[in-house]
Amino acid sequence: MALHIEAPLAKSLGLHLAILVLLLFSADFSSTPEMVSVSLESEGQAPVEAVAVDEKLLNERVEQMQRERDALKAAEEKRIRDLERRAEQAEKNRTTEEQRLKRVAEEKRKADAETQKAKAAAAEAKKRQQQENAKAKEAEQARIVKEQERQKAEDAAKAAEQKRKAEQAAAEKAAAERARQAAEAKQKAEQERAMQEQLAKEAQARSAARARQAATEVQRYIALISDAVDRSLYKDESMRGKSCSVNIRLATTGFVTSVKVLGGDSNVCDSALRAVNRIGTMPMSSDPDVYDKLKDITLRVEPQF
Repeated sequence: MALHIEAPLAKSLGLHLAILVLLLFSADFSSTPEMVSVSLESEGQAPVEAVAVDEKLLNERVEQMQRERDALKAAEEKRIRDLERRAEQAEKNRTTEEQRLKRVAEEKRKADAETQKAKAAAAEAKKRQQQENAKAKEAEQARIVKEQERQKAEDAAKAAEQKRKAEQAAAEKAAAERARQAAEAKQKAEQERAMQEQLAKEAQARSAARARQAATEVQRYIALISDAVDRSLYKDESMRGKSCSVNIRLATTGFVTSVKVLGGDSNVCDSALRAVNRIGTMPMSSDPDVYDKLKDITLRVEPQF
């Protein structure tokens, strides 16, 4: 908005503007006062463009800037006082530390001196102790040598006595052992003879019993085989009262390995051959002695009606 302002007022405004510019350049601000564009004219002159500023706002801004500068100055003075105080305290601390280090160094020196003195005394005591230990060791070694010599003499005497007793005991033991062995040999021979006689008698008894049992088993299995053959025969009335002898050889399982006609009625013999072949495996004992009697048998086949 353009205004017509008198020359004195224009001068006053120009002065205030100059002050504002100086303040703006002497401090850092984040905001600027509100400004409007005005047109200044004086009588007989061309209009002059100027900045119209609210004087109250300008005064408030100037006072605010002054307060901020005072605050900054107070803060800087406080910072300087703090730095000076810390520097004084650091100096005091340094002096105190130097004094402490001097005391520590003195105490260490005294302690080192005491330590050296103690070490020297300990070394001297150790030396004396070593000398005494060496003397005691020599005396102990001499005593040990004498004790060893005495012990050797005693051991030799004991060994001689023990050897004599051992030899005597060995001789007595050998004589007793020879007598014992002779008695044992005689007793053993007698026992062996009696045992052999008993074993022979038992063997004979077992053999006789086994022979009787085997004979019985043989007869039983022959009867079983004969019955099996008879049951497998093809029979007719022309065979009644007739017979045929056949030889049969068997494996350990009773399997028929061969069958042969030895003689008899031809019809009965043919029927017997067929019957044996149909059966294939005959009843057989697991007893080797019984099998030995059955492995090659001759049967008289006579049809039973």
